[in-house]
Amino acid sequence: MQRSHRRRAGAALAALGAAALLAATLVAARVSAPTADDIIARWVAARGGRAHLAAVRSARLFGRISFGPDAGGPLVVLIARPPRIRTQFTLDGRTIVQGYDGRIAWLSDGSSAHELPPDQSKNVAAGADLDGPLVDHAAKGDRVALAGIDSAGGRPAWRLDVTLASGLQDSYFIDSASNLQVKWRGARAEQGAPVVYESTFHDYRPVGGVLFAFRIDSRTEGRTGTQTIALDSVQLNVPVTDADFTMPAAAPAAKRP
Repeated sequence: MQRSHRRRAGAALAALGAAALLAATLVAARVSAPTADDIIARWVAARGGRAHLAAVRSARLFGRISFGPDAGGPLVVLIARPPRIRTQFTLDGRTIVQGYDGRIAWLSDGSSAHELPPDQSKNVAAGADLDGPLVDHAAKGDRVALAGIDSAGGRPAWRLDVTLASGLQDSYFIDSASNLQVKWRGARAEQGAPVVYESTFHDYRPVGGVLFAFRIDSRTEGRTGTQTIALDSVQLNVPVTDADFTMPAAAPAAKRP
């Protein structure tokens, strides 16, 4: 009987010790787990630091965009502070230009230009932020939450879920080793139907003390086909004017003979 009591007492003490160890482990995990702002700070440092990022007032990116082995052409992207962007590429001999002037987003095919619908406008405007939504997110009205450890490219990555002030929903995947962004997912709408875009980032290179991804692969979930942007060069702090981002006037109608 006494041995039975001793066994039960020993088991109780062992259980108590295990519970105490588990509690200590959980406390340690809570103490050591990073916050969303910790992850953002690591990402900013990995890209070059806050001072180098803030010193970039404009950037012009040259490269090539492709939609498959036989479809593609030269690409030029101009982006500046305050948030404005102009993207131009040539495909099958036709030049397409998309822009955001800080107020409206637009598209031109050389013969006509028009303002984009709200769903597309939000997406173009979001891409006009040189820093992206993570930097000074609270001041921009964006909300960032750390979802925890996920994976990207077969490697562990911290996932930051972002709700932009415009209402767009994005997720940023920050590699847990390099602290660089390796993936992005964005919930969007096309003609009223929900879609999810995904991009992966590769080949980071330093330009003016800031790391840029020189290859971006993109796709739409549930659809075939991919899009690849391969940069050749990046120029920083190039001169820009408002006219660079302004929607062009409609081409004059051809005169009848």
